Amino acid sequence: MRKILILLSLLLLFPSCEGKAKNITFTAVIESVNGNNIMVTTTDVVGFDKASVSFDEKYKPDFTLSVGQSVLITVLPEIRESYPVQATAIKIVLKEQISSIAVYKKITAAEAKAIIDSDSKVIILDVRTQIEYDGGHIKNALLLPDTEIEQKAENVLPNKNAKILVYCRSGNRSATATRKLIEMGYTNVLDFGGIIDWTYEIVK
Repeated sequence: MRKILILLSLLLLFPSCEGKAKNITFTAVIESVNGNNIMVTTTDVVGFDKASVSFDEKYKPDFTLSVGQSVLITVLPEIRESYPVQATAIKIVLKEQISSIAVYKKITAAEAKAIIDSDSKVIILDVRTQIEYDGGHIKNALLLPDTEIEQKAENVLPNKNAKILVYCRSGNRSATATRKLIEMGYTNVLDFGGIIDWTYEIVK
C-alpha cells in the first residue's frame, strides 16, 4: 500500500510529458491593434474564429503590427474562454500584406439574396456533395464540394477577385470552405451559411 502511495505521489509531482499541452500555432488576419494587444480573425480551422491576442512588453515582433496583415501566431495553450477567446502570444510572424477585405465574413441569407438580385456577376458557390446538389440547390449555383477546393478552386474559380457567396447544408462546411478560399488568395468571399436557412427559390 505504501509503495502505491509513493508511486501516486511521484506521478503527481512529475506528470507525463505526453499529457503536457502544446502551444497553438495558427494563421490569422489582424483586425485591430491596441498597444500590446491585437484582435484577429483566424483563417485556419482551430476551434475559434476570432481571438484577442496579447503579448508581453518584453516581446517585440520584428515588424510593425497593422490592420490587414496576415500573420502566423503561436500562443500558449491556455486559451481563456470568452468571445472572442483570449490568448497570449509568444511569437508573431508576418506572412504577407493582404487587403482588409480578404477577411472571413458571415452574412445572412437575406443579405445574400439582396446581393444576388443586384449583381448579375456574383458567383454562388455550393460546397455540398453532388447528391445534395442534385436534391435541390440555389438557382445558378456552381458546385464545388468543400473536399475538392484546394485541388480544383483555381480551375473552377479563375478570377480571385470575383465576388463569391458560399453556402452548404447547415453552415459548417461553408465556413471552412470560405476560409480555405481566402487562404488561397480569393479577396471577396462571403459565407452565407446553410441552405436550410434559405427561404427563397430552390431548383433541381
